[in-house]
Amino acid sequence: MARTLITELSSHVGERVTIRGWAQAVRDQKKVQFVVVRDESGLAQAVLGKDDPPTELNEQITSLHVESAVTLTGTVVADERVKLGGVELQLESVEVDSPAEPEVPIAVDSALDKRIDWRYLDLRRPDRRLIFEVQSTVEHAMRDYWSKEGFIEIHTPKLMGSASESGAELFKVEYFERQAYLAQSPQFYKQMAMAAGFGKVFEIGPVFRANPSFTSRHDTEFTSVDVELAWIDSHEDVMRFEEAWLAHVLGVVKDVFGGGIEKTFDTEVIVPALPFPRVTLEQAKEMLREAGHESVPGPGHDLDPPSERALSAIVKERSGHEFTFVTDYPTIRV
Repeated sequence: MARTLITELSSHVGERVTIRGWAQAVRDQKKVQFVVVRDESGLAQAVLGKDDPPTELNEQITSLHVESAVTLTGTVVADERVKLGGVELQLESVEVDSPAEPEVPIAVDSALDKRIDWRYLDLRRPDRRLIFEVQSTVEHAMRDYWSKEGFIEIHTPKLMGSASESGAELFKVEYFERQAYLAQSPQFYKQMAMAAGFGKVFEIGPVFRANPSFTSRHDTEFTSVDVELAWIDSHEDVMRFEEAWLAHVLGVVKDVFGGGIEKTFDTEVIVPALPFPRVTLEQAKEMLREAGHESVPGPGHDLDPPSERALSAIVKERSGHEFTFVTDYPTIRV
């Protein structure tokens, strides 16, 4: 029998179906047994009356451990008392595809290191899955926007014969009888595309930087989002493109997952108004000084991370906006 997703059960009332997923909870009561099953689409309750003496199927449920992979077959019954979608599965058969150990090795409040050791179990949690669902939606929204704007998607080499950016450390690898480097950026190939007349290109792909820093702002391996535009007059063209693109992406995320994000992470997805606020570097420093921010960078110096966070808070308080462009950096003479 073909598999039915849990979200589809309400359209199969009165029918015999098969669902497959993981046992999230098992309640073995005196006269009835319940199994809550989780698949990638949601949760469902299966119910089985308990005979005296117990049947073989009753014994299977009794010995079932949480997080076992299971295949359940039964008839879908409507019951408004059931909190999981108003339907339940009257159980006819159970197949344990992969039994779990009696005790799950991690809990919701387990330390990060332990959760990473059992990452595949940690990722079964709906809040962890939501992160990947949002990430997937973000990438789809980006590609959709770029496609409508006439961009070409490129896939650039990740093994290079020389550095693509001189400022970052390189990972060296053996390449047959030569030495190669893991790509720090697709910059060289994006510029090649501009010289080739492609006009507008983008890439979402991995980049590598042998940076010894251990902060969330410096990753040795990460997914980079790169865009290149030709025939622009100034940075204003880039800012107009970027703000419209980000507003589109956040709008899609809000439509698809706004409620789930707010419920799970207590965070509202705000679609920014256009245009984004713009302040010069010197205006930003003056705003920081007026707000009493300590250690405002001096003349000719960029904003440090604490100053950036403080500026963001000031802009949000004044305009309600979560984004701002800082412009007019000084020219550095070498």
